[in-house]
Amino acid sequence: MSNESSRIRPLRDITEEYRSLFNKTIDSKDRDRIGFLLVFYNWIDDFMRGGFDENEKAFAIRSAFAIAKRLLESKLDGARLSKIGQIIEESKSIRGDMDALFIAEHLKLQFFEDCKLDSENPDWELIDKYLNHWMNSLKEKEIGIKYYCRDENGEIIEDNERVLTTGPSFFRHCAAECVEWFFNMELKPIDYTPESLMELDRVVDAHWPRELFRDISINSDEPQSIVLLKLVLMTGSYLGEVLVRRLGGRWEKSEDLGWHIRIKETRINVFNIAEKAFRETSSFYETFKLLEKT
Repeated sequence: MSNESSRIRPLRDITEEYRSLFNKTIDSKDRDRIGFLLVFYNWIDDFMRGGFDENEKAFAIRSAFAIAKRLLESKLDGARLSKIGQIIEESKSIRGDMDALFIAEHLKLQFFEDCKLDSENPDWELIDKYLNHWMNSLKEKEIGIKYYCRDENGEIIEDNERVLTTGPSFFRHCAAECVEWFFNMELKPIDYTPESLMELDRVVDAHWPRELFRDISINSDEPQSIVLLKLVLMTGSYLGEVLVRRLGGRWEKSEDLGWHIRIKETRINVFNIAEKAFRETSSFYETFKLLEKT
C-alpha cells in the first residue's frame, strides 16, 4: 500500500451518535418525533437485512441516519415530521429502499437550501409546498422532483430551470448538495465560511485516495467517471460560492475557461481546482487565502 493510501481513514464509527439520538428522542416522550425516529430505525434495519453489498449497505445506513439526525435536530414540528415519515414509507413501498433514500435526500436538500430550515426564519409556507408536492406525487404514484422558489413579488413559483440550465443557479444548487454530502459523512454541516474550506480539504484528503481517480477521464460514461464529475461539480461549486459570498466574486463564462469565478481582474477555475483535489492535492482553503490577499 502506498504512503498516500495508507493515510486514508474510514468514516468514523457512528454507534455512539446513533445511540445518543435514539435515547434523546425516546426520552423526549414526543410521540411524533419518536414515530419519525422509528421510521428510520426500521429503514436502517431493512438496509442491514437487505441484499446489498457491504459498500452499499454502509452508504445507505449512514445516509439514512444523517437524514434522521438532520431533520430531528431541526425546527420541524411533529406534524411535519409525521408527513415526512409518511413520504418515506410510501416511497419505500412504491420504489424500494434505495430510491426512497434518493427522495429523502432531495427533500432534505430542499428544506435546508430553499426553505432555509436552519435559519432564524425558515420559510414554512415553502416547506409545506414541498411536503404537499411529495404527498400528492406519491398518492398518484407519479414521483417527480420539483423545485420551487419565490419570485420578485414573493410568490412561490416552480424553479426547475436551476437543474436544467448550467449557470449560477445550478452552481448554487450543486454547492448546497455539497453541504448535505459533507453532513452525511461528518454528521455536521459546513457553512460557506473560509474555515469550512479547511474542513473540505480535510475530508477529501482523508477519504478519497488519489489513485482512485488519477487515470479516470471525467468525460466518460464509466461509473467512476460519473462519481468524479459529481464530486467536482459539488466541491467546485461550493468553493465558488464561498468566493462569491466572502470575497465578492461572481460567476462568469468564457470560451477559454468555461464557467469560472471572477474577483476583480482575477479569474479562478474552481472546477479545475476541485478536479485536482481528487487527483493530486486538495487546496480549497489555500486558494481562498491566496485570493484574499489580492
